[in-house]
Amino acid sequence: MSLPKQAWIESSLVWFTQEFGGGVLLRDTVVPAAFIAASYAATADQVSKLVRRVRVLMGVGDRRITLDLFDGAPEKKAAAISGRGRAVGHYREAGGRAVVALDLSEAGDAAYMTAIIAHELSHVLLLGDRRISAKRPDNERLTDLLTVFFGFGIFTANAALRYSTEGRRWLARSGGGLDERTLNAARHDGYSRLGYLTEQEFGYALACYCRMRGDLDPPWRGQLDLGPRGCLEQGLSYLSGFEGTALPVQRLLGTTFTHGKARVRVVFAPAYASPVNGILAEVDRRPL
Repeated sequence: MSLPKQAWIESSLVWFTQEFGGGVLLRDTVVPAAFIAASYAATADQVSKLVRRVRVLMGVGDRRITLDLFDGAPEKKAAAISGRGRAVGHYREAGGRAVVALDLSEAGDAAYMTAIIAHELSHVLLLGDRRISAKRPDNERLTDLLTVFFGFGIFTANAALRYSTEGRRWLARSGGGLDERTLNAARHDGYSRLGYLTEQEFGYALACYCRMRGDLDPPWRGQLDLGPRGCLEQGLSYLSGFEGTALPVQRLLGTTFTHGKARVRVVFAPAYASPVNGILAEVDRRPL
């Protein structure tokens, strides 16, 4: 993984602790085998209950959202024929409330549906609470990463490849009328950098999540698909070379070094959207 992507993941997770508190990391990781009820039968009522359970774990109040369940079966069939992507989840705002729309044609896979729900509710916490702007280039990627921070990373990591191979994607719509290409993380029209997190990125994000929790031997690793599990193992091996629970990027913050005739100090500015999400070099231009 490239250094900018690594720094983006690490610094974003650090920012999440500032926004949502480090206590979130102490909560139990949500594990599919325990979370998905054996009686789940993909009805609209059960999908609503699934949303409620995810919402409670993510701290999203019931009065904040309106749930809209739609049947995307015709679009699903058309997408399978054309090979084009389609939206299986929507986030938008109407009447001062967040509207989360979910495609019931995907309800048969409870784990996949949970991943979609966690992503859409992450939009509520980021866009709905005005923590970020929908115009941020990494809006969707940051939303994916927040699912890891709130303990739903197993679901979204396992779903990552499915989105890629079956053309499924999430969609965020704001009240500002921005178009899909601006808001959507789908890989099309040359916007590959704005795509959702890859399996490799999810795996490293989960490794950082474990590191921040002080647990480099997570008991749930076996519930990850082979792709993200391998990336998790690589990330854990890499991070085990550092002492403590701090992420590598945190060791750079506040450090000062000399470059040519300038003194450079590494600072964190979370409001700054860049490939490394807020890691900036503050240059002292005074002569040494």
